[in-house]
Amino acid sequence: MGKGWRKLLIWLLINIILVVLTDGMTFTYKTGGTISGNGNPGIIMLAAGWLFGIILLCSAGMVLYRLFRLKSVFSIPSLLIAVSALIVLPLAIWLETGYIDALRVHLRGFTRDEDSVVFRFGWINQYTNNLFYNAYILAGGIALVILVAWIAALLRRKADTKSRVNSG
Repeated sequence: MGKGWRKLLIWLLINIILVVLTDGMTFTYKTGGTISGNGNPGIIMLAAGWLFGIILLCSAGMVLYRLFRLKSVFSIPSLLIAVSALIVLPLAIWLETGYIDALRVHLRGFTRDEDSVVFRFGWINQYTNNLFYNAYILAGGIALVILVAWIAALLRRKADTKSRVNSG
């Protein structure tokens, strides 16, 4: 395993830990309970998650683009990775929208609904941190990066082929 893959694995593990910590620090409203107004400790994990998520996605894009260029975009491993990403991306979007809807129902609406638990809070609050950084978003982001890297490698291959035909 090359150095780039090791770094990628480390970034992925850090992101998985941050997803778990963000979820753990996001409060769960209990029906009939009181609303917490003591701040938002999960915002620290949320900010760290976004930062390390961007690092992971950029690193993954570079490593995967190199892989697709070295192994041809039409090799079996490259096609399996791209097709898997094509399956994971809509699945992650579907799961995320279901997750958002379930939380909306549980909180009796979001920040615009007067009957909502989070009516007086902004969008990022102690009850909704995990809407903005969770496993579905992480999986969808990785799948999107895989598809973009595969398409970029495909376009580069076509451009290289075209330039070879024109020059030769």
